[in-house]
Amino acid sequence: MRYVTARWKEKQRDDAYRIYITDALMAISNNTMTFGGGSSISVRFADLIYRKQDTRTGDEVAADVIKRAGLTLAGRKDELT
Repeated sequence: MRYVTARWKEKQRDDAYRIYITDALMAISNNTMTFGGGSSISVRFADLIYRKQDTRTGDEVAADVIKRAGLTLAGRKDELT
């Protein structure tokens, strides 16, 4: 069990280091971009790797929530599918 715990802590430390370095590089590129013009990356490494991005529209999200909750809108059940 100690091995698993040690490996988990090592992975957490490595991930934190990667996120710190990529955030620092992003800050440097943003500062350079504002000074010299040009473009830079707008998405964080941590957001790309660790967060699931939802690309649905607001209507699609609302329809999904209503459908999962088992609700119906007055006479509009067919529009939610």
